[in-house]
Amino acid sequence: MTPPVSSPFGPGFDWLSAVAAHCGADGLPDFGDRRGEAEAALSGDVIAPLADRGTIRVKGADADAFLQGQLSNDIRELTPTRGQLASYSNPKGRVLAIFAAIRVADEIWLETSRSLLASTLKRLKMFVMRSKVTIDDAGSEVISIGVAGPNADRVMEAAGLLVPSVLCLCAEIDGIVVMRRRGPQNRYTLHGPAARLSALWPKLAAHARPVGAEAWRLTDILAGYPALHPETAEQHVAQMINLDKLEGVSFTKGCYPGQEIVARLHYLGNLKRRMFVARTAAETVTRGEAIVLAGSEGQAVGEVLDHALHPDSGRALLVVLHTSHADSTDLRIAAADGPSLALLR
Repeated sequence: MTPPVSSPFGPGFDWLSAVAAHCGADGLPDFGDRRGEAEAALSGDVIAPLADRGTIRVKGADADAFLQGQLSNDIRELTPTRGQLASYSNPKGRVLAIFAAIRVADEIWLETSRSLLASTLKRLKMFVMRSKVTIDDAGSEVISIGVAGPNADRVMEAAGLLVPSVLCLCAEIDGIVVMRRRGPQNRYTLHGPAARLSALWPKLAAHARPVGAEAWRLTDILAGYPALHPETAEQHVAQMINLDKLEGVSFTKGCYPGQEIVARLHYLGNLKRRMFVARTAAETVTRGEAIVLAGSEGQAVGEVLDHALHPDSGRALLVVLHTSHADSTDLRIAAADGPSLALLR
């Protein structure tokens, strides 16, 4: 396992204050060596404070029925031992937010990008009406930690945690829920009360290297797991960001906002845009930037969904691209003479 690394996150620390003290210029927490942290995330055992994510908490007698009528996945299949990916869309089928959903006692927790949490929460509350459901921002009460690496199972077992064996399976111990996540190596997220996860951090850090939010996002990107931000929300139907391939959409559950558009794309088979993992040598990339063809007049054939620093220079990206250009070797970022882009898959 990765040798222990000194960590400022000791017992009893204030989570948000401690994370904020280790933020870079872009507001993402790191530990002072982003390239080294990115390299560790691809080859070693790492733990990451997921401070760029927040949790919406849903509870009440009508919580399941309410979310069943709002989200893309079938909430009836959400159990204490089975989490799921789901999206929330506008009536035109454009995705507003992406959730990792878990069931904790009599509550449902929806992990999402913190940058979209407030607007998503406001919109969900608009449709509560007379339903017996309470929706709130868990704030600093519920936090998340990522654990990944070839020995991630042993890292967690050494900290006394249960280890789910199948994608999206969940295991709970002492109020901490572990969810297995998609990826080329073992990846898990831990969800629970701030005090308990704060106390657990030193036990994890004894066997894995602490890394920042961008290093964790790199593992998400290479796993083909999308995230939305203000620059990219309400731009894509669920299938365009591969949520159907990631089991984030049920085509049998019934109505929810945008369901007709999503179903039409599924059953008519006329989807023309998909999400791809890509690399570029460019050091600076912006979410929402256009993807164009070299030598063209700059007409966009896609856009950047997300990106993160890659240890081998440049950036790893998720891009949404017209499928007719999936085999192109002439893709550029922002302009026809801009940085080149290579699709990995």
